[in-house]
Amino acid sequence: MTGDWLPPQTPGGEPPHEPPPEAPQPQHPPPPGYWQSRPVPQPQQPPNNEAVAGFTCGIVGISLLFFTAGLSSIVSLALGIVAIPYARKGKRNVAEGRTAKHKDLANAGVVIAIITVVLAALATITWILIFALVDWDEIDDSNDDPFDDSFEIRAVVRIVATAVRLLG
Repeated sequence: MTGDWLPPQTPGGEPPHEPPPEAPQPQHPPPPGYWQSRPVPQPQQPPNNEAVAGFTCGIVGISLLFFTAGLSSIVSLALGIVAIPYARKGKRNVAEGRTAKHKDLANAGVVIAIITVVLAALATITWILIFALVDWDEIDDSNDDPFDDSFEIRAVVRIVATAVRLLG
């Protein structure tokens, strides 16, 4: 033989099968000082502030309505009315392709704002009827008025005396 090496042969005369390639080994971090390119950040979507504002106004309005048992119904009604156009503008931003952010927030804002307006209107009507139709004299049958005329005169005199002392 002249130094030519031949791979071993199987008894049938076929060359042995090649072993499967090894699985890629995990890469270790490069040594210090080695420059490595950073991944390119994806472009950010423009914000959809209208959707966030509509949702927030609707949530605050309905929360106030429930936590005050309807006594803040005027404020809740105003917040609901403000929330509807903001949430619709947020939906329009998504529909027209200006942004893809907060699509679900805009949809929820419209629904919550409409619910807030309806419940606040009902609460306002209810409280107006309660205050208008209740006979307060029947509820308070005592005729002892702690705030009679003499009390009012004494209160005015004390307020005037305090103001004179502060200015003098």
